[in-house]
Amino acid sequence: MLAVTLCAAAPVSALEQAPRSDAARLLGADAQGDNWTVGQAVLSDGFVWIFSVNTSYGAFQVNGLRRMKDRAQELRALALLQKMSRSEAFGKALVKAGLAPIRFGRDLVLDPFETVGNLLSGVGKMFDTVAASARNPGGGRDGLLASITGVTKVERELAQELKVDPYSDYSPLRAGLKDVAQVTALGSLPVTAGISFITGGAGLAASSASTASNVSGLVYSRTAREVTEIVIKKLTALGVDAAAVKTFAANRFYSPADQIAMAEALEKLGATNVNAFIANSATAGSFDVAKFNRYRAELLVRDSARLGTLKAFVPVAGFVVNVDGAGRLVAAFPFDALFWTDAVSRNLTRLSAEAATRHPKRPRVFASVGTLSPLAQAELKKRGWQIMKLD
Repeated sequence: MLAVTLCAAAPVSALEQAPRSDAARLLGADAQGDNWTVGQAVLSDGFVWIFSVNTSYGAFQVNGLRRMKDRAQELRALALLQKMSRSEAFGKALVKAGLAPIRFGRDLVLDPFETVGNLLSGVGKMFDTVAASARNPGGGRDGLLASITGVTKVERELAQELKVDPYSDYSPLRAGLKDVAQVTALGSLPVTAGISFITGGAGLAASSASTASNVSGLVYSRTAREVTEIVIKKLTALGVDAAAVKTFAANRFYSPADQIAMAEALEKLGATNVNAFIANSATAGSFDVAKFNRYRAELLVRDSARLGTLKAFVPVAGFVVNVDGAGRLVAAFPFDALFWTDAVSRNLTRLSAEAATRHPKRPRVFASVGTLSPLAQAELKKRGWQIMKLD
């Protein structure tokens, strides 16, 4: 009650420090697994939760709740691959293939925004310096991930059984998929047979909260090049100009699974000026931001009706928001929890000011998946926004 009282009387310049949360509260069973443990104290940059993760393959941080759910699914898959590699059937396949035993967890390569101790996520950086990510879109991907066209049919089959993205940016998983797929192919061990020895005949279940639960079947049945061609056709049909399509398709911070998910979501949404959203998304300068853009596209189509039926995309203050069927300006984001920190205040004040200048007669709705602190709600309302909480 004290926080609410303080917020009501707070001046426009009032700020707050994002609090810590607890890993078990945020993640439940995903806070720990056979090969990972999430640090109990979870920080925030005002936009998303920042998780510290210790694994058998190295320590790193994960920015964002849904991205952490994805990592947990990938770590489960990696643990299963290791168990599979120790089975008698796999050992025989290894001998038949004439290959050395697999060494898991090598070559850990991280998103620069997900190195331990970085207290600003890629999402926070994106909001703080909107144009910065446009300098080098798609750069920085390691050699393994840059060769997505080399991902084999067996790797895709294996990834499908494990309910993970075959083009994951988590390098230990990518290496594990590649190595195990090579043994199963050369050692004449069917993928399903190899996994059934460990799981009792079933593949790995996907958490409904993870991206794995929404991976398009096209990702598993088509090559990366074929998926990219489908994405290009879909976006072109939606009116996205050739330059934006080319830049988006070439940005390797997006996996083919991310790109087809976004294209399919935008198709279902049916809003006009998709070009604005894709041109903006094409500038993503980290895996962190690319995933955020994917999550946002999926959020918009999922909650379009609740948001007033989104009809169009419009650029505002370096970002792209929507106009609904009633003509309201709708800014909907998949934030974990929004706190009125200095960075949040600076950027949402800028967004609010330009929205008011460019669209003075439109009512404005600000929607977020995560909770908004009392101060964040109060300050956004002062700036003319109606607040909506999404699930």
